[in-house]
Amino acid sequence: MSNTAETANSCEQGDEPVSFEASKLGRKDHWDSVYDREINTFRETGDIGEVWFGEDTAAKMVTWVCNNIDDTDARILDVGCGNGHLLLELAEDGGYTNLTGTDYSAQAIELAKGIAASRGLGDKITFVEQDFLSATEVARIAGEARFDVVLDKGTYDAICLKPKDGGADVDQQAIDTYPESVVGSLKDSGVFLITSCNWTEDELVARFATHLECVGRVKHRSFKFGGAVGQTFATVAFKKAK
Repeated sequence: MSNTAETANSCEQGDEPVSFEASKLGRKDHWDSVYDREINTFRETGDIGEVWFGEDTAAKMVTWVCNNIDDTDARILDVGCGNGHLLLELAEDGGYTNLTGTDYSAQAIELAKGIAASRGLGDKITFVEQDFLSATEVARIAGEARFDVVLDKGTYDAICLKPKDGGADVDQQAIDTYPESVVGSLKDSGVFLITSCNWTEDELVARFATHLECVGRVKHRSFKFGGAVGQTFATVAFKKAK
């Protein structure tokens, strides 16, 4: 693994962030419906569907991996992979060959498998259903070897919107379980790279501080509002806390 300093700024911890109200974006039935439609569209037109957070954001994550993970056979996991776009890019542009994508939506996995097969990448990417909030499921997918890299592009955001018992409150237990699942999936020397549209860089650092320490950040397009400068997305790299 290369030095992450080239994409890193300060990794000091910020204040603990506020939470959101629950949303359909945190519900499995919503995503099953979305991917049902996208499967039909792919079969009819070949369109792979929406690239969550856009292609530019995905490209920045791919570039970070390529700049920091030298071994193209490194075990890489994309949590909540959706249509598999991020892993497809890592295989095609980065030459990575040991890629796994998981999602709790069977429809997402069906779509991702179909797209990968259509591009001749079925031997480089494994797509499988997984409840990432289940310790048993985490152990099943990670195995004893576990992963060198865990990627998240919007999955933690969705989990932070997951309804508790179908109500308006978010499922705090699910939110608290997620970092433990990341740790359980990673090798001791592994790296976790997350992109969020709901949380700032400092908020992500604060939220994962108990389990993980920040080792780098990826810059996105910035904006200025009310005298403050912010980014549309936040991408932060972590390693296991000592």
